[in-house]
Amino acid sequence: MSNQSNNTHDPYHNVDHKKTILSHSQVKERNEAMRDYSKHLNKRVGGGRFGVYLGSHAQDRMGTVKRIWRYLGHYRAGLVIVAIAIMITSILAIFVPWLFAYAIDNYILEKDFVGAYRIGAYIVIVGLLNGIVRYFGRYLLTVISQQTVAKIRQDAFDNLQNLPVSYYDTNQPGTIVSRITNDVDLISNSLSQVVSQLIASFITLIGSLIMMFVVNWALALVALVFVPVMVVFTMAIGKRTKKEFTSQQKHLGNLNSIIEESISGLDNIKLYSLEENVKEEFYETNGKLRHASFRAQLMAGLVMPTINFMNNLIYVMIVFVGGLLKVSGRIAVTIGDISAVTQYARQFVQPISNLAQLFGTLQQGIAGAERVFELIDETDEYVNDGEEDVTHLKGHIVFDDVTFGYDETPVLHNVSFDAHEGKVTAIVGPTGSGKTTIINLFNRFYDINNGEITIDGKPINTLKKDPFRQRVGVVLQDTSLFSGTVYENIAYGNHEADKDAVIEASKLANAHDFIMKLPKGYDTVVREGGKNFSHGERQLISIARTILSDPDILILDEATSNVDTRTEFKIQHSMRNLMANRTSFVIAHRLQTIRDADQILVLKDGHLIEAGHHDDLLKRKGFYHDLYTTQFKDLVIE
Repeated sequence: MSNQSNNTHDPYHNVDHKKTILSHSQVKERNEAMRDYSKHLNKRVGGGRFGVYLGSHAQDRMGTVKRIWRYLGHYRAGLVIVAIAIMITSILAIFVPWLFAYAIDNYILEKDFVGAYRIGAYIVIVGLLNGIVRYFGRYLLTVISQQTVAKIRQDAFDNLQNLPVSYYDTNQPGTIVSRITNDVDLISNSLSQVVSQLIASFITLIGSLIMMFVVNWALALVALVFVPVMVVFTMAIGKRTKKEFTSQQKHLGNLNSIIEESISGLDNIKLYSLEENVKEEFYETNGKLRHASFRAQLMAGLVMPTINFMNNLIYVMIVFVGGLLKVSGRIAVTIGDISAVTQYARQFVQPISNLAQLFGTLQQGIAGAERVFELIDETDEYVNDGEEDVTHLKGHIVFDDVTFGYDETPVLHNVSFDAHEGKVTAIVGPTGSGKTTIINLFNRFYDINNGEITIDGKPINTLKKDPFRQRVGVVLQDTSLFSGTVYENIAYGNHEADKDAVIEASKLANAHDFIMKLPKGYDTVVREGGKNFSHGERQLISIARTILSDPDILILDEATSNVDTRTEFKIQHSMRNLMANRTSFVIAHRLQTIRDADQILVLKDGHLIEAGHHDDLLKRKGFYHDLYTTQFKDLVIE
């Protein structure tokens, strides 16, 4: 196609406009062009001292700094000691060149080696004292910073556990994890490194400048001539380096996505014979990453060689000018002066290159802290908690004209029903009809927009959430197991239960037999998410956990959808024993599992359109009849 050759860099022009289906590679190119890389930009990329922190800047720097200081306020005495230690070490380091100069002019040139040895001893003592004080200050600052960061991380995680389900609906898991890990790491780096280096750099910068002029003002001016050049160069390289590392991170994100998709979608890749496509895609992206990384590292690598060159150039110029001044005799200059000023010049130049990096890192630390504090400040779900404690529920539940929407669009419209104490209520309907939403509202994961929900005659919003939820047992379609043993996962439903109770609950859930066949039985370790168990086995463990909790109200959300038919009948038998004298809700797509329910609620598009017993609903020849006959048309006699 002619238009392809003219637009090789545009993924949209590489498509035949007569076709509507993109090839695999064209889809990837389109997605790459549209990808949002913002989530990668709060990470540190590049190694060594000149690695760059990428990400947004804080919106309220001063407010965030004050809040960090409030966390640090518990360790004010320690911070004062740290500041004093940093000042002592910086001042001691500043005096070392002066001692060298004094030794050269007064002892070495005079061949007074006893005096020179004495000054040498003083330098050793100063160095030893410097090292001891520096270590102590560093140790204390590390303790303070890590305790502070641990407290911030703990506050963030604690609030995370108290946030409503709606928060997780609107925030991606990766973003949440990044705030507690990457952003907290930014705070840690700022506290443990930047603060001490800023203080030390500032003292060294000012002290070295003063001492240069104290030793010899003429040589000090020679050193200062090069400072503007170094400042401009460092700032220019810093901006260019950040740009190059941003490009590198973009391509790294592409490569990570390819790897992740190739692993998670390996079955499909092999089924459709896309191995070569994936290899080619990885090869191209890997090449782009290599070029971007080369440019980024090249720019970052220019900094130190240039600074070293400038250092050496300053050294040569000071020696050259100092020699001329000494020979001419116009300005008094000694060999010790030249030695001292060259060392002070090196001390003076180093903080200049450090400060640009330190300020950038500090800004990113403040930005990271602001994002963490946003998480900590999120309103938890217990702000609107009820005041009445719950020790037991009879289970009479009434939905009265309930309307609810996750956003501006209602999901449930004026739903009303009465679930009597000790009865089984089944909820059926097409996907998206609002079945799970009813369960979410009952558990108070969300608050209704209009209407009222009552339990045992009391409005649900007057009950305390935690004790209320402890009296409700829920078995979801998608089951999560926790790290630990099988026994611990079942005992999670009741920490006070003994081993006999755990085994009995497992037998009722028909889980005991397969558990005993495991290598270590109930002591078998559950891998992350329960990956060493089938979906059905995870479901059985979850059911056993719910049975052990002995709830007053039971909710089964497609609880047997992932087990085979034979196991399902066994579980149904156990569930009938469990549901006896308990108010129970059953959400099911396989309608044969709810034929014996006391009442069946039929939802469609958020409306409760039918309610009644199985036989009654079939006789009405309505929507439930259509659902049932669609599944079992070969078994239904018209």
